[in-house]
Amino acid sequence: MKNLGFKFLYFITAVVIIVELGFTVKGSLFTDIAELPVGTLTHTAVSPSGERIMNIYLVKNNVGVAVRGEITKGGKSHNIFWQTGIDNVQAVWIDDKTVLINEIPLEADDTFGYDSRRGYSLFDEGSLEQNFTNYRGQDE
Repeated sequence: MKNLGFKFLYFITAVVIIVELGFTVKGSLFTDIAELPVGTLTHTAVSPSGERIMNIYLVKNNVGVAVRGEITKGGKSHNIFWQTGIDNVQAVWIDDKTVLINEIPLEADDTFGYDSRRGYSLFDEGSLEQNFTNYRGQDE
């Protein structure tokens, strides 16, 4: 009976470790830009039409600093930008639907946005070229 109790204890311990490991991997690989710390408001810009507001926040925590950008429209807001390792930002509206944050053009309605934790760069798969082609086309 004692041997059965130890086997059960080992089994429960293994299950807890596997579940915890699964949540850790999920948290590190599948990040969600909607769940970010608030931070301190550093910059606000209103879209040309006045319908949207872009707020930029500086987030300081025990791992370092980061910049978070959010778009607010009609009382609802969503995160559009997250970049770690920086403490300054340049953010402007290009037009009513496009913002430029740290030289990265983003659509204001895009809830996926830019997240530096995703482990890719804008140089992957031609996305930088496509983004800047769209950006340059605005002023022609």
